[in-house]
Amino acid sequence: MSYYIGTELQDELIIDKVYTIHYFEYAKGFAFKGESHDFWEFVYIDKGEAQVTAGNHTMSLPHGNIIFHKPGEWHNICSEAASNSVIVSFESHSPAMSFFENKILQIGNIQKRLISKIIAERINTFEGPLGDPYAARLNRKKDSPIGSEQLIKQYISELLILLMRNDDTMQMTTFKSHITDTTFDEIEAFMSKNIHRSLSLTEIASVANISVSSLREIFRTNASCGVIEYFINMKIEQAKRFIRDDNYNITQIAELLGYSGPHYFSRQFRQKTGMSPLQYSKSIKSMVKEDI
Repeated sequence: MSYYIGTELQDELIIDKVYTIHYFEYAKGFAFKGESHDFWEFVYIDKGEAQVTAGNHTMSLPHGNIIFHKPGEWHNICSEAASNSVIVSFESHSPAMSFFENKILQIGNIQKRLISKIIAERINTFEGPLGDPYAARLNRKKDSPIGSEQLIKQYISELLILLMRNDDTMQMTTFKSHITDTTFDEIEAFMSKNIHRSLSLTEIASVANISVSSLREIFRTNASCGVIEYFINMKIEQAKRFIRDDNYNITQIAELLGYSGPHYFSRQFRQKTGMSPLQYSKSIKSMVKEDI
């Protein structure tokens, strides 16, 4: 006879369905015509700033902020300058979701990583580009990794729970991980300031006052990629913003980002995005012209 008694764990938040998971890169002058639907949606501004309307209220949403649209709420988004956003729409009938009505919250590092994980699993699990505004449903890949849909549900739930526990920025972390986060942020700021240069591992480690091996470990933990790869990705993201702002030509952008020439820049841009800078420019401009 067993003396153990199992405990049925309670779910405060249940995600019933996911409708869309988007990562948008808005060109200057982008405007969405607006919509309402009978499920939840959150909009997180990953870069830049966007103007968001929720019901009768319009506000500027800066980088690092997230807004929730409750079921039935009319909403839209526009961007005067280049900006990026993550938009996730989902169904939940949990009473706890009432916390998010009319809420704008600031995102911390822990929540930001969860949003990155949601995007990563979306890529692993479902077909189609992340930035297609006309996608009305998620189409499963035939070869998606085991448990990928469950992870998406788990990451969304965890994000919501952490936001509920503290509606500023959640910082429940160990002292060691806090130091790691701070170092990563400082290195990222240094890279951003020197986006026009070529940086070596030795120089970056020296600025952070750590060893090269520690530097690599910090990026494995915080970015899931190599140091130089992360820096290249930053250059490409900045290049996208330059292209969307439409103030520089390709040669000027290559020079501003420290490339030896436009051909090398274009080759690396294609490797990272799957399209040339010119193709990217055309795709962005076509999105602005269409009545989305």
